[in-house]
Amino acid sequence: MLINKIYNEDNLQTMFNMPDNLLDGLITSPPYNTNTQRSDKYYNNGYSSIDGLTEEDYIKTRLVEFKEFERVVKDDGVILYNISYHNENPILPLLLITEVHKQTNLTLADMISFSKSTSMPFQTSPTKLSRKVEQVYVMVHKDYLHKFKTNKEVSKINQKTGQKFYKHYTNLVEAKNNDGIKCDLKASYSTELVSKLIDIYFPKGSLVYDPFSGIATTALACKQKGLNYIGSELSENFFKIGNDRLVKIK
Repeated sequence: MLINKIYNEDNLQTMFNMPDNLLDGLITSPPYNTNTQRSDKYYNNGYSSIDGLTEEDYIKTRLVEFKEFERVVKDDGVILYNISYHNENPILPLLLITEVHKQTNLTLADMISFSKSTSMPFQTSPTKLSRKVEQVYVMVHKDYLHKFKTNKEVSKINQKTGQKFYKHYTNLVEAKNNDGIKCDLKASYSTELVSKLIDIYFPKGSLVYDPFSGIATTALACKQKGLNYIGSELSENFFKIGNDRLVKIK
């Protein structure tokens, strides 16, 4: 298993070649299953062949991946899973996270609100709000719910009780929507977001995996912040764009 490499293959194939407890964590944004909603490709996130599933099939597909995440992520590791809802089935992310809790040894430890610089979609609905915030679900092994790794710094210690107090961290992270790369991938997030997540959860030298690498945004931020990375990307086009971006970063 080579690190600092993106594999042009399905993530299950990549994870099949990973030993147990290899990763310090994941930072990823999976398909949102939005192709069940529209055909004009405005929200096509580049995974059209696997992004128009029924609710049942979508959850089954993601659960197979989560069961592998459970195996390859270290006991004290962290999974940062950015997934938003779409108009036709807003409850889908919550159903998925619930099933992950029920069917794996992973559970929800926290929720981060990713506040974007601009909101989407355009105001064409009489009932739905324009979304400026997406959720990043922080998933950990159940046995490590209160002792998984973070970068939180101690600000002071009570000398009488030994109680530690930490610097102020909030669950609102403001960052650009994306890196402004023009391509068919319409739902990429930004290296700014990934960098801010790394600052909270991953020390230098950590090994982070992105099973939906896209145009290598996670890998790019890892390289900039002194972390190691592995990625998986089905699309040969996005795979090439991502590698081109990585080559430019010394």
